Amino acid sequence: MDFRPLIEQKRRRFEELEELVGSSSLFENPKRAREIMREHSNVKRVLESWDILEKKQRELEENRLLAAGDDSELAELAAAEIPTLQVEIENRSKEVQVALLPPEPHEDRDAIVEIRGGTGGSEAALFAADLYRMYSRYAESHGFKLEELESSSSELGGLKEVIFKVSGEHVFRTLRYESGVHRVQRVPVTEAKGEFILRRQPWRCCR
Repeated sequence: MDFRPLIEQKRRRFEELEELVGSSSLFENPKRAREIMREHSNVKRVLESWDILEKKQRELEENRLLAAGDDSELAELAAAEIPTLQVEIENRSKEVQVALLPPEPHEDRDAIVEIRGGTGGSEAALFAADLYRMYSRYAESHGFKLEELESSSSELGGLKEVIFKVSGEHVFRTLRYESGVHRVQRVPVTEAKGEFILRRQPWRCCR
């Protein structure tokens, strides 16, 4: 997908927001000021991610050229960096894509995530524990707060089930598509499944 038209729209909007943020009358309406400051921060984050993505894409192209060059030592070094750059580009592309999605009314709520070991006994429970650790590291790397609400352990350090809350800015927007079934084959060869369901965080607000 070509993100450039959407990015150009974001750049134009960012210029407008820069003027609004610099206006002396901004805080005459505190509510409006908060909305503008928040949008300014979000758009800035998108543009920064895009700039990094473009930089990594340029680095990948340069490395491919070097890898095909006559200098064997330099070619070897460049080729070794290509897989890492490809992973970084893929991850950054997904990040930009999520950031460009239209806003949803629920996107600023927290998320409740459930991971359940499927059929497979101990192996399924071990894989469920692996998934939980993966989401824990993911939450930490994105500055989210993870709170374990309920869990049921199994033998060998696995998890039959774990329910946890993830809170932070744009949590539901980031995790809203994290739903489905994982299937894995481990050593020793045992089929296992870990299921996880994402639910909106129930909330109530009172004046």
